[in-house]
Amino acid sequence: MQTVEIWGFLLVPVGAWLGALLGPYLKKKGENLATHEDLQKLVTQVEAVTTATKQIETKISNEVWDRQKRWEVKRDVLFEAIRRTSEIDNALRKIKAMLQVEAENPLKEDDSLGQLARAQSRNDVTNKWLSASTEFEETKLLVAVVCENETREAFDVLGAYVNIIAAEMTTKGEAEIYDRMYGEVSRKILGVRAAVRKELGVDKVETEKGPPEKSGEPRLNS
Repeated sequence: MQTVEIWGFLLVPVGAWLGALLGPYLKKKGENLATHEDLQKLVTQVEAVTTATKQIETKISNEVWDRQKRWEVKRDVLFEAIRRTSEIDNALRKIKAMLQVEAENPLKEDDSLGQLARAQSRNDVTNKWLSASTEFEETKLLVAVVCENETREAFDVLGAYVNIIAAEMTTKGEAEIYDRMYGEVSRKILGVRAAVRKELGVDKVETEKGPPEKSGEPRLNS
């Protein structure tokens, strides 16, 4: 019994000493462990934010690229459409010119060479018209895919009207039909150009820039 009491008596100061010695160590160890866990959480959070940021950047980049490519396709289609509008107008003028020549220079029935040359001329003019008309129809299909309804309708109206004029002239053989109806054709061509400018945002850019300054006009001090 005395031995146990002695050992108990000895262990108390030893335990106190060990507690005093190990206390700060264990506390520091706990703090380090907590700090490590906090750092690990922070690293995980940073990695998550980085991943999310990259995903957002990729999405934005893809959306911008897609939007840019769509705009480029629309631009190319409209540039080609304007070119083909000019071509179909020129083909219509050639029909008029051909009919004027035929009216002003009638051929005799026995003029086989003249008749042959005239037939060849008619064939060339007809082929140019058919080619321009076909290409314009192809353009209308592309415009319908990439443009607004207003632009599509402007091209549709123009195409229908020039076909009517061409049919009238070739059927009746009258070049004057062109002159009588061309005022409306000009308005429809202007409508097409206005629709194209709107699609490309040309008028909007010019409006934002403001009208150009005229030379000789006094400038207001800012």
